Amino acid sequence: MSNFSDFIGGGGGGLPVNIVLGHSQTWVPPVDGNICIHVVGAGGSGGGWQDRVRSGGAGGYCKKNSLAVTTSGSFTVVVGAGATGGRGGDGANGGNTTVAGTGLSATLTANGGGGASGSGANHGTGGTAANGDVNNTGGAGNEYGGGAVGITGTGNVGGGPETTLFGGSCDVVGPESLMGHGHICGGKGGDAFYSFSASQASYANPSFPSNGNGGFLAGGGAYTMRNSGSLGFCHAGGGGIGGGGAGCRNGASSTYATGGRGGDGIVIIQYLPA
Repeated sequence: MSNFSDFIGGGGGGLPVNIVLGHSQTWVPPVDGNICIHVVGAGGSGGGWQDRVRSGGAGGYCKKNSLAVTTSGSFTVVVGAGATGGRGGDGANGGNTTVAGTGLSATLTANGGGGASGSGANHGTGGTAANGDVNNTGGAGNEYGGGAVGITGTGNVGGGPETTLFGGSCDVVGPESLMGHGHICGGKGGDAFYSFSASQASYANPSFPSNGNGGFLAGGGAYTMRNSGSLGFCHAGGGGIGGGGAGCRNGASSTYATGGRGGDGIVIIQYLPA
């Protein structure tokens, strides 16, 4: 569910269902009608250390339930960038996503998630949101992965809700086909990798697991080698769109540990049925 760039779905009566804006731009409504606007902030990134695992928080979620638009209106869209994972140190904060324009009394704002910090052993906090009909804070990072974007409330933290060995999953999980007419859904968190073994051979490929990246609106899974680690570059799973990047620990050296990248922000505009 992470490949959403430039997707436009056709709906009944010629109205587009999902208009996905994956980069900053000026957007002009293609037809008159009523729209729903979903705004997602970018995810914070995880850090990389020798002795700890700290993951990034997810971006906030802001929703405008319904807004009447015409082709003479326009909107300024700023899409936040996901934070680059920290190598041998702290992560970074994700960028803010905003929408301002005709008919909106205030700028719809979904702030980026916080990056992981080794100082005080802090996971990244979820980004806040403001000025929508719905304003949800993103899920915080956790030892097992990045936080997830919350659609119905505050986003899930890393490590939940199914099991502790995952990044955070979106609280509404479903396929792309369920998105439209004022509703969106996301995916599951990435798998975490965890080992106590001191044997390099037991780690297999010293890189993030193939399914360590989070799904759409979900957090990445952490990569943890508690003992001697491997003198190879280990990389935690990245967040899906809006999701927090996971933390990475390599017991051999922090030089070889890189946190997962936070997911980029996004704006999804949906025309509502008449």
